[in-house]
Amino acid sequence: MSNKPRLSLEARRIRMIIVTAPIMVACSYVLFNRLVLGEERKKLPNRNADEGLSIRIVEKEQKDAS
Repeated sequence: MSNKPRLSLEARRIRMIIVTAPIMVACSYVLFNRLVLGEERKKLPNRNADEGLSIRIVEKEQKDAS
């Protein structure tokens, strides 16, 4: 175990503010852009759909070749 002294209540509050303030600002900015400015939500690419599409293209090319 470490022998570090525990932070005072005031120090813990300041640390919490320093950690959470940037997160709150970033989340608020993104939410404002979505709700007020109408920006679309970013979507992750669907890996399974991409793989399925390439398989179908290959199958189609093989059928066309024969």
